[in-house]
Amino acid sequence: MIASIPRRVSRRVAPVVLLVLAAASMSERARGDGPGAPSDEQRSAARILGTDGVKAAMAGDCVTAVDKLTRAEALVHAPTTAVPLAECQIKLGKIVAGTEILNRILREPLAPNAPPSWVDAKRRAQPLFDAAEPRIAKLRIHVDRPSGTQGDPEVTVDGEPMSAVLLDNIRPTDPGKHRIEAKQTGFFPASVDVTLGEGEAKTVTLALERTPGTAPTPTPSATTAPTTAPTTAPTTAPTTTSRPPPTGPNRTPGYVVIGFGVAGLAVGSIFGLLALNNKSNLDKSCPTKVCPSTSQTDIDGMHTNAILSTVGFAAGALGVGIGGVLLLTAKGSDETPPAPTTGGVTVRPWIGLGSAGVSGSFQ
Repeated sequence: MIASIPRRVSRRVAPVVLLVLAAASMSERARGDGPGAPSDEQRSAARILGTDGVKAAMAGDCVTAVDKLTRAEALVHAPTTAVPLAECQIKLGKIVAGTEILNRILREPLAPNAPPSWVDAKRRAQPLFDAAEPRIAKLRIHVDRPSGTQGDPEVTVDGEPMSAVLLDNIRPTDPGKHRIEAKQTGFFPASVDVTLGEGEAKTVTLALERTPGTAPTPTPSATTAPTTAPTTAPTTAPTTTSRPPPTGPNRTPGYVVIGFGVAGLAVGSIFGLLALNNKSNLDKSCPTKVCPSTSQTDIDGMHTNAILSTVGFAAGALGVGIGGVLLLTAKGSDETPPAPTTGGVTVRPWIGLGSAGVSGSFQ
């Protein structure tokens, strides 16, 4: 294959072939087998794509080379694949894309055990970048619109959307002919063609004009007299005040407080049962009301559980009582407060040993 290529071309690209083939054979060593590492299928496919891409580059078919090498890079990244990809991009006039690939290669650190072919590829990237970077043109795009226009226009360069942050700022652009278009709702679209030389800087302006019927309504002049005088005095229509739709009583706080109360009663019940269990054990261990030292744990447990049970019942009873009051007194926005009365609701929580409750009355 190489013998059929002109000797001048072969001398220039032969090192690239050797680098790519070396990278393909050592991709497992470079990338490892940890989490996120490419699979065996991906490595094998990247090796085939990389070899085919370099062969296409050697034959002068950079369009095919870019396609193959881009796919190989997407599977397994290697400087030995990326460098010929960048070189072909530059040859096709995609200088911005090619120099960005070279810039990434120059910035990424190599592992101490990186293959020599990777080191050589990174070394080749620097002179390629230095030669191509000054060829990039600089394009500044300005969109002229009426003052007070809201929002950013949609700008495309050769059909590709351009970020609004690049408006009135330098946009690195490949040399050659380009078409810039701008559009915005309520305006006629505008476009302009520009040709950039290598390293040239230009500014282009696109003017957006309003479409008919979208121009701002002019303010009437203060000196313009009315064409006809009113024959009758204007009548003032009665004003009405809108009233928000009524809402029902908000009983959520009452339900929440009752929920806490029920939880407290449950806690009190659990510790009450534990206290009763401790007492049952003591009745068996202390038939004569005199307990051995081994029963001290049950004695302490009974006292602790009895206290926690009492606290739980007290908190639960109080929560249920307050929640009930909140439910009974809940009102919505469509309800008017009742006339003052001398009556009311009285809630009296009561607490006993291992038990608690709530009593109330209506007046």
